[in-house]
Amino acid sequence: MRNTIVITGTPGVGKTTVAMELARADGYRLIELNLLAKQAGAISSQDPERGAAIIDEAKLKRGLAKALKAGGEKFIVEGHYGEIVPPKFVERAVVIRLDPRILRIRLTARGYPPSKADENVQAEILDSCLVNAIEAFGERTVLEVDATGLDLQQLVMTVREAIAGRGLAPGSVNWVTRLQKEGALHEFLH
Repeated sequence: MRNTIVITGTPGVGKTTVAMELARADGYRLIELNLLAKQAGAISSQDPERGAAIIDEAKLKRGLAKALKAGGEKFIVEGHYGEIVPPKFVERAVVIRLDPRILRIRLTARGYPPSKADENVQAEILDSCLVNAIEAFGERTVLEVDATGLDLQQLVMTVREAIAGRGLAPGSVNWVTRLQKEGALHEFLH
């Protein structure tokens, strides 16, 4: 029943664009978790302080399980909370990573308030999506892709390689060590 590739990562790393391209080019049926949450009526409220939707996880999981049970299809499920996908469906989980400095620029350009941009950059530095994916699917199912410096086609090709099992092992991307070496870690953790 493992018919699903999960593409996850912090907002702004490129997962939606990559998932759309893979679905188009490789014949996957794409499920965007944010869109499914709206369609399934799984957005219970809005967090005014953080400017984020609060998801009714049980309702979203039911909608997702129903969609994934469709026989014979291959799926890509995309979203920064990809760990919500029932593990019995997951063939591979790919966590896209991005240099926090580039991520901050992208999120600011998208109009994220500084506090929300900082929260997401800190989540990237602290491996939040990676840890969630490993806890949900196990270390053998999860691979990382570092999107830093890659154009879209290179990133799509690298994610394809990870789907095939030829990606970076969990923990390969270590922003804390890298930023610490460069004397830049203090800029992000305050």
